[in-house]
Amino acid sequence: MYAWVVFLHVLAALVFMLAHGGQAAVMLRFRGEADPERSLALFNAVPDLLVLRVLLAVVVISGLLAGAMGGWLSGGWMWASLIVLGAVTLAMRRWGAGYYTLIEEAATRALAERYSENAAAALDGFAAARAAWHPIGVTVIGIAGIAVILWLMMFKPF
Repeated sequence: MYAWVVFLHVLAALVFMLAHGGQAAVMLRFRGEADPERSLALFNAVPDLLVLRVLLAVVVISGLLAGAMGGWLSGGWMWASLIVLGAVTLAMRRWGAGYYTLIEEAATRALAERYSENAAAALDGFAAARAAWHPIGVTVIGIAGIAVILWLMMFKPF
């Protein structure tokens, strides 16, 4: 039974990363999309957050179950993995979701001001939003978090 729980844990983690890749692709695409209307249309390509949250819950629950079944709950590496996952999740929610909000507000303003005397300023604001550090930052945070969790799981250093 332990092997099946670990299988579920790894499968859920891989599916979560695959689904999350859609969000990352859209986030990186925003940087190159100069048309506010097309940027807003990209929101249709973002995976449903409920699916991602369910997958993340399966990852955590199956990981805890596997840890209990394998006698790993006393290992600090397992708890460190959960802390890293929590920190990465908080960073993604704050800065990843923050970027989506930034783009949506700037694109909406640029469209609303398209034919006004403020059109140039609104487009400049949209360009500044697109150039924000968020996509690169959360990509680095996400990859580093995955690498640390994988290292902890494989080498169980403590």
